[in-house]
Amino acid sequence: MKKGSVSIKTILFSGTHGVGKGFFLGRVKENLRHYNVYSASALIEQYKASTDAGYKKVSNVNSNQDALIRAVKKVKNDSEKDFILDGHLCVFNGEGKVERIPEYFFDEAQITGIVLLQDDPKVICDRINQRDTYKMGIQDIELMQVEEQKYAKELEIKLQIRYAIITHECTGKQFEKILGEIGGKYCE
Repeated sequence: MKKGSVSIKTILFSGTHGVGKGFFLGRVKENLRHYNVYSASALIEQYKASTDAGYKKVSNVNSNQDALIRAVKKVKNDSEKDFILDGHLCVFNGEGKVERIPEYFFDEAQITGIVLLQDDPKVICDRINQRDTYKMGIQDIELMQVEEQKYAKELEIKLQIRYAIITHECTGKQFEKILGEIGGKYCE
């Protein structure tokens, strides 16, 4: 595959705040040698000044996604590998309500697959409440996970973006296979 090729695949690795996306990716990194992994928030910060809407809240979802689209296009242009974007299908907006990432993002960023990491809402809530000073309710986590699942299903129907839902019990080899099934590389 040549540098800057349009055949570079982008898999969105999504899940609510506190589900453990970074932990999971760290655990399976030896199975991701055919991928570069990027944090959506780190890419957004390269193109947009950070604005704080409160703990794990996003004040201007569209503006952030516009910055992320620019960053994703640059990464694709400069890369020879498919990549995994550690990000979100939905976020809590400045008012604390669940807001979907706009559909145009998935089209313009050429997302080819979505992997949704989910966990028991109580476990996620306990993790957040132990790790951070902000307290989040179980109902908020439940609502976010339900909305993420609904949105992934809608995106599959409307934009033909395949998706898979996994838990922390997924092994690195299983994850690699899932990535291949939804549009990335799979190497035995």
